[in-house]
Amino acid sequence: MHWKSVRRGLCAALIAAIAPYAFADDGPTARPELSSALRGFLSHVSPNAVLDPGAIVECTLSGGAKTNCVRFVLQPDPAKEPGPWCPNTISDGAEAGGFWIKDGQVHDVDGPFIKNLSKLYDDPNWQLYDPETGRVKATTTFQGCFAAARPDVPREYYNYCAECTPDQAIAAPNYTFFIPVRPVLQDKPEPIRDIPGAGVALDGVRLNGPAPYQDIVRAYNVAPFDDCGGHVNPYHGYHYHFVTDCLHREQVAVGHAPMIGLSMDGFGIFRRLDALGNEPDGLDACGGHSDDLIGYHYHAAPQGTNAIIGCLKAQLGCVLEGGAQTCDATQPIPRPPPANLLPSGSVRPLAPTRPTE
Repeated sequence: MHWKSVRRGLCAALIAAIAPYAFADDGPTARPELSSALRGFLSHVSPNAVLDPGAIVECTLSGGAKTNCVRFVLQPDPAKEPGPWCPNTISDGAEAGGFWIKDGQVHDVDGPFIKNLSKLYDDPNWQLYDPETGRVKATTTFQGCFAAARPDVPREYYNYCAECTPDQAIAAPNYTFFIPVRPVLQDKPEPIRDIPGAGVALDGVRLNGPAPYQDIVRAYNVAPFDDCGGHVNPYHGYHYHFVTDCLHREQVAVGHAPMIGLSMDGFGIFRRLDALGNEPDGLDACGGHSDDLIGYHYHAAPQGTNAIIGCLKAQLGCVLEGGAQTCDATQPIPRPPPANLLPSGSVRPLAPTRPTE
């Protein structure tokens, strides 16, 4: 290697070790009023995810604080095609499905997993496949997607492997994010909810709150996550519930875990382990701590934990439909419009190659 290349590499490493985040010298990230976490995110977010690079606007945060936010519009740009989620038959291997969690353990959703659900949950009512053909019962249409994604799953959609595809979402695939230019701490941490969620990943995909696990298994359903920790529902589109190895990440400080996204309160979210595989020290209930390199930031929970981070330390901004111009996070989020469900008893017969509703 040429000595100039070596010198450039050493200089870059030194700069990264000194600066809490690496970011561009021009464009929206150059605004000095932005926190280093926000500047780092805007510098490293996937260019293909950015529909609007951002403007600084007035906003009202979840605790009522009136401040300035960066408004930017993103669309999902995952490195890996979403899916698969549900296998076709009980003979399929792990490559045909995603994963599911139970009691903190991660399980491949392969054919034997579907076959053995009654043993895993110690309940004979689990039956997600046709015992004669071995074909897995899976939702494949919008009606099935919507029915299985509800907290009150209709009886005809009990015992299904629930999966939706990105084209079955009724919301636009892009969102406008309003993130405070600097975090505004609150007296009591705020729990993570699906709206507005935990934050956004560097590939533009939403980092959602905990999956509604109990609602799903109450209907004897599973709603697998793909290998990147994501799945689809009709209102949020494709989103992540877990941080896995395939998420986009950026090394923004030498020796530190890489950044994977930005929280809704304006702090950086980082992978669980650093480059040497070490766990972070002194995490609080939200999954955050402070260090000399980054300041306060969050680390994603282990993959089997049904929450990317535990809570939010500061007041939240907004995530709204693409094109939104203002953010008042104290206002209730409008409920999504209802969708027509198939009438009771209208479950369609099993398809020749795969069961559908």
